[in-house]
Formats: sequence, structure tokens, C-alpha cells
Amino acid sequence: AAAQDVLYLTTEQYAPFNFDSGGEIVGLGADQVREIMRRSGIAFDMELLPWSRAIGLARERPMTCVFTTAHTVDRDLHFKWVEPLLIERTLLLRAAGSDVTAITVEEARRYRTGTQTGDYTVELLRNAGFTEIDLARDLDLTLKKLLSGRVDLMAVSESYVNRLLADGVPVEAVTVLFEQRFSIACSPKTPDALVARMQKALTGMIADGTQAEILARYR
Repeated sequence: AAAQDVLYLTTEQYAPFNFDSGGEIVGLGADQVREIMRRSGIAFDMELLPWSRAIGLARERPMTCVFTTAHTVDRDLHFKWVEPLLIERTLLLRAAGSDVTAITVEEARRYRTGTQTGDYTVELLRNAGFTEIDLARDLDLTLKKLLSGRVDLMAVSESYVNRLLADGVPVEAVTVLFEQRFSIACSPKTPDALVARMQKALTGMIADGTQAEILARYR
């Protein structure tokens, strides 16, 4: 295929959504995207990048999409959307045994809360009135800060929380921050017809149970 006919797909290392496994990008988001590309007959390249670069390229470069991307108010007009890859809750975590107590989001605002630079949770936290937001270059560093007491709370997706608990990481969910739709976000310069083909493929996957099967692999 000519270079201009190849869709460039960016994502980040963020299990179980997308992650490297033996040199292949897999996950509940990546597996769906590969099936969307197969069904729609679109040639593609896929690459793992730091999140800020992954989403930046998709916003600025034609024929580029980023996943698995939270569809937020602030992002809405900057992309063309293929959705939903999943609907999921975003939780606030504390280190197990911590004396941090927050049954509600309002109570959680008084704590220093960590997340990664450029993540959708930054917008969620700011919109919810959090003022003590600690930004790190990636989620692994934020988790280290949480476990060492350098931040009180951490904002992450429920799938990420389940992975941590399965791996025996000593964290506890405190409260629900938000319920979120996750999607494929494409550059505004990506042709409408191509986006429509992707959406048709995803809609078919939801209808025939393929999406549910993929999600079940990682839960």
C-alpha cells in the first residue's frame, strides 16, 4: 500500500489496555483495534509510545489515530472518534493500610493525588476540583510515589486496578472518580470515509459478541 493509504496507530504501555507481549502489542484495546482493521480492510502500522507523544501525533498528523483514548469534553473537538472500545470506571486508589479516608470525591479533594502527564485523569481531577495534582512521566512512577507515601491517592482505570490487585500490589480502591468511555481518537485530517469504515467494523463487533469476548480475555 502507498504510504498515504496506511493508517498509523499509536498507543502506550498500559496493561491491560495495550502492552508489549513478546514483541507484539496486545490488550483489550489493541486486540479490538486489530480486529477493526482486519474487518475494514485498512492497512496499518501500530507503535507503542509515551502517552503524550502518542496522543500528540494523533492530534496533529494526518492518517493517525491513538487508542485506548478516554473521550473527554476537552478532547472532543480535536479528534474524530470510533467508539466505544469499552465503558469503564476511573477509581481513586490508596496504598493498602494507608490512613487516607475519602468515601466521596469531595472528601478526596483534600489529598495530594498522582497521575501521569497528559493522561485523561488530569482533566477529570481538575474538573472535579482537585488542586493538589502530582504529575509523573508515567503510571509506574506514580504508583511508586503512592506506595512510598509521596502522594496520597492515585487516579487510574478500573482495569488497571484489577491488574494491580491480581499481581499482588498492595493498593485499595477508595472511591469512584468518574465513569468513562474509551475510544479510538483519529486526527481531524483522517478521511471521514475511513473513520466510518472503522466505526462500522466496531459496531459489528459489538453486535456479534466479539468485543465481549476480547474484553473477557483480560478480566
